[in-house]
Amino acid sequence: MEQQVIINTQEQSLYGILHLPEVFNQEKVPVVVICHGFISSKTGQHRMFVKAARELCQGGFAVLRFDFSGCGDSTGEYKDISVPRQVEETRRVIDFVAQYPAIDDSRIVLLGHSLGGAVATVSAAHDNRVNKLILLSPVAEPFKDIVGIVGKELYDQCHKDGVVNFQGFELGAQFFSSLIGLQPLSQAEYFGGDVLIVHGSGDVEIPLNNARLYQNVYKWRGRSHCKLQVVKGADHTYSSTAWKSECFDIILKWLNRDRQNGPSVVDYPALLTS
Repeated sequence: MEQQVIINTQEQSLYGILHLPEVFNQEKVPVVVICHGFISSKTGQHRMFVKAARELCQGGFAVLRFDFSGCGDSTGEYKDISVPRQVEETRRVIDFVAQYPAIDDSRIVLLGHSLGGAVATVSAAHDNRVNKLILLSPVAEPFKDIVGIVGKELYDQCHKDGVVNFQGFELGAQFFSSLIGLQPLSQAEYFGGDVLIVHGSGDVEIPLNNARLYQNVYKWRGRSHCKLQVVKGADHTYSSTAWKSECFDIILKWLNRDRQNGPSVVDYPALLTS
């Protein structure tokens, strides 16, 4: 079952799609919250997040994919985005799923892709309701990584003019300023749950070394587990069917490690909004 939800923050309305499975293994179902990346949306490039959500849902997980403000169907303008705002919006989305009756609020998983991986890292580090974290091709050094994609010339222009156009998106100076202050690697160690990192060996936008930087932080925490899986040849958005299939299979197998019992059927209550 797929239903549109609207999650209201103090300033904006975030639009999302909540996927609920027909069968699952417990009285309440675990949930995966997907945080999209830079100049993306809840749909993802070539519908990556739609396909991921449906695959995970078939595997017995609820999934909520949503648009940050200024992105996709949500209200707001892209030029006004900042990373602290996206972290706060992620918290509001967790508030929503944690109080939804069919969802097990003790099994909330954050999945972040690219810049969304950095947002998910910081969010998980400061929200003990998150018990697992999945990072897909994550940004590790936000300012360096994003300026590397946008180009220094456009960054300098934005610093001068206050706003710049990149592939049809207006980027504001506050966005770049917020990247300077974002240090996900220094925050990562505060998350106590298990972590899965997936990265494509052919990613030319965000280097594979980023995954290893995260792995180094998480494996030295002295608690929980961190696993790094490399999808051979895959690009930043897992654009081939084979790469997507391998990525989704890795995620499902990892999530299913501690699941047991047979499937049960549930009648879902009326959808809630906040």
